[in-house]
Amino acid sequence: MNDIISINRQFLTMAREASKTRSGEVLTGLSRGVLDRLAQMNLDEIEAMARDIGISVISLRLNEAEIDRLLALQGLQKAAYTMAIAAGVKSSSHARAFSEA
Repeated sequence: MNDIISINRQFLTMAREASKTRSGEVLTGLSRGVLDRLAQMNLDEIEAMARDIGISVISLRLNEAEIDRLLALQGLQKAAYTMAIAAGVKSSSHARAFSEA
């Protein structure tokens, strides 16, 4: 449970900082509304939430096929591929874009 608390604390703190950027939604996978709410929280509130929630607030945004494709890519292609996924590019589009990679 201590690991989940630590991961939650780190993620929530990072998300709070990311809320100040235009790319916060892409970086965190959180909606602008959630980011705005986190921006209003102080560190004590973040700590309490991390400690009391009891589950991980992080979820993996890749499905099995996307993970397999990611593992087959090299170097900077991995970052470009995950950014395409995070930006909401349709699976067929990013599969085609990276098929020659």
